[in-house]
Amino acid sequence: MINASDRGNSGRSERDVELLDVFGPGGVYVTSLPRWKVHEEGLWHQVFHCLVVRSGRPARVLLQRRRSSSNAFPGMLDLSATGHLLAGEEPVDGIRELREETGLDASRSRLVSLGRRLLVDDSGEGLNREIVHAFLLTDDTPLGDLRLDPGEVAGFVELTIHELLLLLADPARSVAAFEVDPAGSVRRVECRGAELVPAVDGYWTVLATMAERYVAGVRQLGV
Repeated sequence: MINASDRGNSGRSERDVELLDVFGPGGVYVTSLPRWKVHEEGLWHQVFHCLVVRSGRPARVLLQRRRSSSNAFPGMLDLSATGHLLAGEEPVDGIRELREETGLDASRSRLVSLGRRLLVDDSGEGLNREIVHAFLLTDDTPLGDLRLDPGEVAGFVELTIHELLLLLADPARSVAAFEVDPAGSVRRVECRGAELVPAVDGYWTVLATMAERYVAGVRQLGV
């Protein structure tokens, strides 16, 4: 349970006061602190990233449309599911984020680990120092059958990995794709490279390439 003293002030949201594990040099666990404090002080913590891949040809992926009210990157296109790992959680426990955001009831055993990556940026919550645990998940649930939570996401976009790589190479470029909203309505849209959540060190490109290799049958993968 979180003590009142951990809340900072009564205006903090329930998400702000979630407890996160904090790590020091070498990835050694140090303590657990409220989310707001972790970001305020720029402490290392763990997050879950998952890219959902379609098994057909050409290989396709699902990208999340972030809510316009999100503190971090509102309205932009992100990986299929991302989120903080709460105190005491293992990397695969992050699959709850996928369930919450897409309604997909996938088991932990279906996650394909790509390893971990260190990320430092400004996410909108403050200085962000993340230990990112990256995964792929193959799932062919049709767009219109996804059970989206409007409190979590604004929609999902499906496009080919080749098209995603084109957008990553040129932010001014656009491609045609299909997007579903929380009501289950699917429509054709134009997606621009500039809509992708910014990533450092070519992280998006690495993930897209790993997804492409996985669909092709390659099993030596990593970020």
